[in-house]
Amino acid sequence: MITDFKTKLLVKKSLSKNVYLYRFLLVEPPEIEFQAGQYLILKVKKNGSFIPRLYSIASSPFEKNFFELVVELVEGGLASTYLKSFQENDEVVFSGPAGVFTLKDEQKPIIFLATGTGIAPCRSMIYQLQKSDFNQKTHLFWGMRFFDEVYLFEEWKNIAEKNPNFSFKICLSREENLEKIDKENQKYFALGHVNDGFEKQILQPKLAQLNDFDYYVCGSKEVVESLKNYLGQKGIKDENIYFERF
Repeated sequence: MITDFKTKLLVKKSLSKNVYLYRFLLVEPPEIEFQAGQYLILKVKKNGSFIPRLYSIASSPFEKNFFELVVELVEGGLASTYLKSFQENDEVVFSGPAGVFTLKDEQKPIIFLATGTGIAPCRSMIYQLQKSDFNQKTHLFWGMRFFDEVYLFEEWKNIAEKNPNFSFKICLSREENLEKIDKENQKYFALGHVNDGFEKQILQPKLAQLNDFDYYVCGSKEVVESLKNYLGQKGIKDENIYFERF
C-alpha cells in the first residue's frame, strides 16, 4: 500500500565527490514497513506540477523509525538540485514503499551484481541476510570506475570479516593497477568490470553450478541489459535473474 510519509532529515553525509547518504527520521506515521530492495517516491515540483523521482531504500528493513538513501547528485538535474538543497532538520514528504526487486528465496546462494548507486537496494538486502547470519553463500560484485570513487568499503569489509558466508569484490573499470590500495585490502578489489570480477571468482574456479544461485542485478539501464545478456550467455536461466534499472 502506497502511503505518504512525513520525514525529517537527520543526516546528510558526503560519501564521495557526488554521492551522498541521506538519513530521514519518520515523523508521521512514526514507522515504516518495507521489503529490502523497495523504493520510495520523492515528488519534485516543476512548472506548477510534481515530477516523481524514485529512490531505492539503502537501509535495513528492520529499522522502522528511519530510512537511508544513497544518491548520486547530477549537476543540473532536477531532483539532484532539490536534494542538494536539503539541510538537516528539513521536513520532506515521500510516498511508498513500492517495487518488486526484493529477495525471493533466502535459502538459496545469492550473487549481487551492482554498479554505482545501484548498490543501494543491494545494501538493504544484505542487511536483511546478515540478520540471519547469511544462511547461504552470498557474493557481492560492485562496479566503480576509480578507487577514489569508492565508498562504504569499511562497511563491507566489516561484514565480510564477521560472516564467512559473505564475500565482496569492488571492480574498478578505469584503474590500471591496485597500487594505491593498501596491500591488506587489495584482496577485496579487482580490475575490470563487474562481469570480469564474477568470471574470475565464480566462473573460472567453477565454485558451484551457476543456476544454483539467484542473481540480483542493479544499475543503469544499459548496464543491467548488458549484464542480463552476459548471464544468459553463460547459461543462467531467466528465472534466476532479478533486476532493477534506473
